[in-house]
Amino acid sequence: MHLKEVSHINYRRLLFSVNDSFVSSNTSLNADINYFIQCPNNINASLTEFYTLLVNLALTEEDIRKNIYHRTFSEINSFLNNQQFEYKIELGPSKNDLNQYIKMFDRFAGYKKIRKAEAFRLKAYNTNGILAVSYIKQNGKFLCLNFYRATKQRATNLYSFHLKHELNNDFNNSHIGRAHRALHWLDILEFKKAGASYYDFCGWYNGSEDKELLNINKFKEQFTQNKVKEYSGVIYKNKLLAFLKKIR
Repeated sequence: MHLKEVSHINYRRLLFSVNDSFVSSNTSLNADINYFIQCPNNINASLTEFYTLLVNLALTEEDIRKNIYHRTFSEINSFLNNQQFEYKIELGPSKNDLNQYIKMFDRFAGYKKIRKAEAFRLKAYNTNGILAVSYIKQNGKFLCLNFYRATKQRATNLYSFHLKHELNNDFNNSHIGRAHRALHWLDILEFKKAGASYYDFCGWYNGSEDKELLNINKFKEQFTQNKVKEYSGVIYKNKLLAFLKKIR
């Protein structure tokens, strides 16, 4: 897996030019729509706080493992050592495969009543060679999948989901949970091998009311406690879009 050293990409969405800048202080506003994603600075005081959890891949494998909650790693080992499974991680999936993965996430999103995948962005990332998708399958069935924005600087986990709602009770919840944790661990090892600096869980809920998001926090915190504050948002150079944003 060859990771690129990039911090922004340009693409088009309908009639508009788009710039995605990620994990960067680049303040160039050279597109109609300028997304700033997990930036270290609050550019033009226009962005909002974004918290995430990082795994430092410069650490040895043993030191990364030591930072994982011991019961979590026992579950990971239980799955890896006692199950027959297919694991795959791919940088730059084919268009057909990517469409299949997006459809699977959208079905999961419908089941969980959350937003569907930003297919336009995933396809732009794939065109630019920075999209990776991983999965674990058993008995020919997908159990869980991860989408990443994958660069030298970070492997950022954009979407992470399971398909237990489609598995007709072939696997129980604890089995799916072990598989999901194992998938993250295997991905961490692959991105470390590929030379990424950090593994990014891409989000930590800084609140106390949403129980679903708090449970997701707990899942991520099993792997690392390294929390950082960044900034994300959008700045419109296109005057019509900027006006519409103001009146919305």
